[in-house]
Amino acid sequence: MTDNAHKGRNMHKWEIALSKFLEQYINEPWFVGAVLYGNYATGNTNKYSSIDIIIVATNDTQRSEWAACYVDGFLIEYRIDTISRTEENMASALATHRHTDQNMFIHGKILCDKNGLVKKLRQKAMRDIKKPFTPYSEYEKQFMKYYLWDKYTALLSLATSGQNIDLIYWTLIRELIIEYYNFKNLPHVPVGQLIPALTDKKYAKEHHISVKPPKTFTDKLMTCINAKSKTAKMDAIKAFYNYVMRTGGGFDIGKFRV
Repeated sequence: MTDNAHKGRNMHKWEIALSKFLEQYINEPWFVGAVLYGNYATGNTNKYSSIDIIIVATNDTQRSEWAACYVDGFLIEYRIDTISRTEENMASALATHRHTDQNMFIHGKILCDKNGLVKKLRQKAMRDIKKPFTPYSEYEKQFMKYYLWDKYTALLSLATSGQNIDLIYWTLIRELIIEYYNFKNLPHVPVGQLIPALTDKKYAKEHHISVKPPKTFTDKLMTCINAKSKTAKMDAIKAFYNYVMRTGGGFDIGKFRV
């Protein structure tokens, strides 16, 4: 690697590949530092894992990139962002109830930090993650609930007419999850991590997911996921829909007005 973390021991093949990748950037005048995040940073890799890197650049460069490449058979996904752009990404994450950009720096491994600026970005991320999200306005919540109502009534219509409900059923589940997290001001979890994060304490800890909804939410969601028959699915989604709508303050389409 580019710091002293791996001196005195043999490097893994993926570390060698990563070092080769960083060699093309480390001596560039705009290069500030690099952070490894994702599965290779946490040690939870499998054959589908990529090596995730964010490269920080000086503000005076025009270099900005999001790309991927193979090095020695390892897929490396990388982002090159200036310091100011990185700070903008953090602000955007908070505005949309996410901690993704903050977690890159908090839980990632700093591979190189030429002048301490990457460490300052980590400190900013640590301050950010303690801030409460700005609650959505009642105006925004009304549209969220209208959107869910519209999808749910479309599902009811398909079910009543004997049509296949699977596509809209799973789409509605995803939207109910998103809006529930919005109503409760919870940090969003990537969809690929959601179920194990809710049901596996070890997985949640390894992926630094500490803020979770109550067990009632998880139980109703899992009932939807495990439902097999059409009748079971409709019963499950009705209970989940009503639960989420109550969380958002309730909704009466006859009184909808914004």
